[in-house]
Amino acid sequence: MYCLCMEYVSYIAIGCSIAAFGLSLIACARVGKFVKATADTDWETLANLTGDIAALKRTSQTLNNRLNGMNKATIPQEQIIQQMLEHQNVEQIRRGG
Repeated sequence: MYCLCMEYVSYIAIGCSIAAFGLSLIACARVGKFVKATADTDWETLANLTGDIAALKRTSQTLNNRLNGMNKATIPQEQIIQQMLEHQNVEQIRRGG
């Protein structure tokens, strides 16, 4: 029984090793593809891309701030409650209560 378990462990280890080797080949291919794609990129292009990313970030932050502002009450809740209580007091005085 002990030898049978060790045999399974060996097969699992071999399978994991083959999977790791395959994944490393895929990673190397992706890095090579990236290096080829960016080989002719100069500093000016990189600076333009950085500026574009910064502009997109500012735009998304502005949009998020606007959306968050739509969900917030412009008057604090305590102030609303106080105004309701004052209104009820005025109504009671007018009715003679």
